[in-house]
Amino acid sequence: MSHRILIVDDDVAVQGFTKLILEREGFVIDACGTITEAVNAFRRQRPDMLIIDLGLPDGNGLKLCYDLGLGPKSNIPLLFLTARTDLTSLLACFNVGAQDYIQKPFAVEELLARVKVHLKIKISHDELAKKAYELELKNRARQELTYMIVHDLKAPLTSIVGTLELFKWKGLISDANYRKLLEYAGTAADFMLLMLNDLLDIGQAEEVGLKPEITEVDIELLFHKLEILFAGRCEKLQVRLNTKRLPEIKVLSTDQKLVFRILVNLIANALAASKGGGEAGLECVAPGPRAVRFIVSDRGRGVGDKEKAKIFEKYMSTKEVGEGGGGSSGIGLTFCRLATQALGGKIWVEDRPGGGSLFVLELVR
Repeated sequence: MSHRILIVDDDVAVQGFTKLILEREGFVIDACGTITEAVNAFRRQRPDMLIIDLGLPDGNGLKLCYDLGLGPKSNIPLLFLTARTDLTSLLACFNVGAQDYIQKPFAVEELLARVKVHLKIKISHDELAKKAYELELKNRARQELTYMIVHDLKAPLTSIVGTLELFKWKGLISDANYRKLLEYAGTAADFMLLMLNDLLDIGQAEEVGLKPEITEVDIELLFHKLEILFAGRCEKLQVRLNTKRLPEIKVLSTDQKLVFRILVNLIANALAASKGGGEAGLECVAPGPRAVRFIVSDRGRGVGDKEKAKIFEKYMSTKEVGEGGGGSSGIGLTFCRLATQALGGKIWVEDRPGGGSLFVLELVR
């Protein structure tokens, strides 16, 4: 992309000569002769460099710098054109943020050399500033992610602690309720372990990639494990989990642990997005002879069209993209994307007819 340079000089000959030289080198040039014209040109199109005559009809180049809000911290290179040689004038130029000055009359080679070197410095500064900004965003995202993970881990941990407290009330709880409390505590611990494993595997996937262990997966057994895992959570949230699978789809060659954890994350989000008394769904269908789709549905607020493409990105939480009922830290969906890639499959979200979302995991049979 060509750099845009604004030349401000009331000497028509100097202005035209400078413009001609720089345009031959491929620069885009705006040229004018007064402070008023320069301010308007600057506001219309911000340049990558300014070349300013020190003496202008409606003031001097120093005043123009003040009017434009430029200064030592500006990221726009500023070069002064001047016939003056006194130290006071030259120091004044540097005090307002000038990187350099060119004395009139000047040689073509000198002008081009100074312009190019300061534009190269600008490019380097811009790249460093961009990297610093991106690093700041990543650090901020990591900090926010840490808070979200801690918040998400508090829920199952609170359930475990509460269950242990109830165990102290010996004689006040029936044997059947003891069994149910143990199941709740075990489920909460399972969810904490799954969440921590997701977090660890995301780091591994970004460094060396996930390595699937392909085995024969029994679909019926897979659904049964998921139904058991979510039984307590469904009862607590008062949300039904409806499951459906085609009898002809019995076995799938894939990594059982990765598929199980992908579906755990999708179902957990679907339950969180569903209100008390609502329902979520898990379905296994065959869109073709060599493909299997797991579809997790909810009746939440859904995901906006602009957010559908980025919902599986790192640090993107379902709270940020409009999912209702609590959302998640985004770690789970990031893991889903990385695990699906490792399995050679596809994962996406689409609108559910009648409201809500459909999260679709497609794998090769």
